[in-house]
Amino acid sequence: MVLVADLTVFRYHNGPFDPQNWAAPLQAVGWLEHPHQFATGNVGTAVISKLKAMVEQTRSTYPQNNFRGVKSCSLCIAANLPDPGPIWLQENIFVPGVVVVYVSPGGIPHYVETHLYLPPVDFLEAVSKCPNCGSNEYREALRSANRGNEPPLEVFKPYVFTGSKNRERKG
Repeated sequence: MVLVADLTVFRYHNGPFDPQNWAAPLQAVGWLEHPHQFATGNVGTAVISKLKAMVEQTRSTYPQNNFRGVKSCSLCIAANLPDPGPIWLQENIFVPGVVVVYVSPGGIPHYVETHLYLPPVDFLEAVSKCPNCGSNEYREALRSANRGNEPPLEVFKPYVFTGSKNRERKG
């Protein structure tokens, strides 16, 4: 058992984290918590690197979908391992699959690398095929996974001070 069981319908918050805002199932992967059991095994370094890149890409492209606060890894605490540090910035990645969208915490690369968590095979395949999370190809892959509907993820457009009291969005 895990905090949120893999491949179950995921509802974490409003907006893109609400399955009612998606035409495809929004499924959880990698929401682990001690003392719950999870599948273990080896995942290739290419997939781990890709997961790390997806977290970074999401951090810069969709920062409004990050949650405030810092979470320590309960698995590290239970095993008396050192705190993994800044991976717990609460990014959440959306991974387009085949008529499904997976959502995972930003700590999933840590779980895979340090705790040997083995995500479901379909998720790993989707990660391997996932375009850069800041690209138009990613948006198109999400749209395709979402049965042709626009995904409920807004790309961040920073406010730019224009010299007056008004602010406008750039981009």
